[in-house]
Amino acid sequence: MTTTFIISQILAFLSFWLWLFAYYWNKKEKIMYTVITANFLNLLHYALLWALSWSITKILAVTRDSLIVYKEKKHFNLNIVLWVFVILYIAFAIYTYQWFISIFPLLAALIYTISIWNWDEWVVKKAAFSCYFFWLIYDIYVWSYVAIFSDIISIISSFIAVALWIKWKNKTKKKKSKK
Repeated sequence: MTTTFIISQILAFLSFWLWLFAYYWNKKEKIMYTVITANFLNLLHYALLWALSWSITKILAVTRDSLIVYKEKKHFNLNIVLWVFVILYIAFAIYTYQWFISIFPLLAALIYTISIWNWDEWVVKKAAFSCYFFWLIYDIYVWSYVAIFSDIISIISSFIAVALWIKWKNKTKKKKSKK
């Protein structure tokens, strides 16, 4: 193992913990700042692995998440910005295409971007759950051990979150129907 590889794995590990920690915040702004930092660490991690698709995805993710924080502070909703991201993700998927797996990070980022733009918690949870599978396959492809571990934990965690959300929704529906 080279020093560059070891540093990339340390960055992935730090990013993983930030991602896990992010959703314990109560405010969306704190969540997003933590996610921006995690995405930046992931950008460095994938750049060190020469994983071009992921690196581009993370550049766009840092930009996207920063704009989401800005749009929340300024109370604007320019859907044109969302469409710019959609076009950029598609363009970069075409540009970085090497093998069908090379488009997985951009596909996952596209799905996630559309889901978080208006922040419907249920949609975000479902999208994240499905995106983790794309991320897992790509991380296996680029041999990012820490990211593989992170993806597996994230799949389990998001599955539990989705299951708990469904359970909570069903309880809420039963209470409403009794009234």
